[in-house]
Amino acid sequence: MRHPRMLKTRKLRTICEVLRECYELTDDDRVREKLVEAQHMAKKMSRKLLQYNQKAFKGWWEKNKDYAEDIKRKERENRIR
Repeated sequence: MRHPRMLKTRKLRTICEVLRECYELTDDDRVREKLVEAQHMAKKMSRKLLQYNQKAFKGWWEKNKDYAEDIKRKERENRIR
């Protein structure tokens, strides 16, 4: 079963993007469970880093304007499947 939070989005890759790609490469539910856990840990680490440096991601959205649209498109594609 595919987990809804593991959507592939774009070529400009982050650690979460690599985890999503790995998730898509396997059908092993135990491996997927670990990948979902790792993604949650990466998101938590990102939030923690922002506590130390609130400007760490400043300008990210301006540089990656199509990122949100990529996510929406992939969500639509996954609903159709």
